[in-house]
Amino acid sequence: MTKEYVLLNGDIIDGRKACLSAFDRGFLYGDGFFETMRAENGRVLFLEAHLERLYQSCKFFNIGLLTTKESEWTNKIDLLIKKNNLKETVAAVKILVTRGPGKPQLGLPKEAAPTVIIYAREYVPPTPEKYDNGLVVEVFPYPRHSFLADHKSLNYLFYLSAREWAQKNSADEAIVLNVDGTVSEGATTNIFYVKEGSIIRPESPHYLRGVMEGQVINFLKRQHREIITMPTTVSMLLEAEGVFLTNSLWGVIPVARIGETTLPLEKPLSALLQGVK
Repeated sequence: MTKEYVLLNGDIIDGRKACLSAFDRGFLYGDGFFETMRAENGRVLFLEAHLERLYQSCKFFNIGLLTTKESEWTNKIDLLIKKNNLKETVAAVKILVTRGPGKPQLGLPKEAAPTVIIYAREYVPPTPEKYDNGLVVEVFPYPRHSFLADHKSLNYLFYLSAREWAQKNSADEAIVLNVDGTVSEGATTNIFYVKEGSIIRPESPHYLRGVMEGQVINFLKRQHREIITMPTTVSMLLEAEGVFLTNSLWGVIPVARIGETTLPLEKPLSALLQGVK
């Protein structure tokens, strides 16, 4: 087995020998946050936006992650990518931050030393056929309403369950609903759709504001395309002229089918959005 190196609190070590305290609150309570990023030829895409989201979540939940210059993160990630021989390929880079080790206690104490882990692994994107022909999506039957949805928390079991449920139903992704039955987001994606030429994204009281979602919005604004945010039902998606999913690893990818309903593929817009980098 090829060695896989990780960065643990600033030190590059063999991932198989990386150890955390049994009292690390990330392990005890899922008390922490993460960012998953795509790297191409050694360069992480949209690193600044990912770090900003990570810092905001840590600040909101009282985790004392010190603000570090982006260049310092870049240097650390670059070393790790080289160590794992990923410089010439596509890689998934993940930063995980926990509150760190401490006494098992309730509340959100501000620990002095958060745990920071970074790993980098080879990533195989969806096939070109998926980008051309679209994904199959199912609607997860368990609605969700939690302010934690605004953050990329280590409490990720709900989304893992939604994705597992989708895959067991021969789908690529799951749509997550709000408690009122309106559309919130995908299990690992954000959603855009087209109706009568307008580009719309579902309005949700709580959802993860995606980094790629933000890049797409900025890109469309530069193209002088208006983006509308409005409450969206599943039936509205089924009647759309095109549905797209976004995340940092996939980029932008169309939806071919939701449940039993086949959707039109907005080829020109799809091709345009897949150029967002």
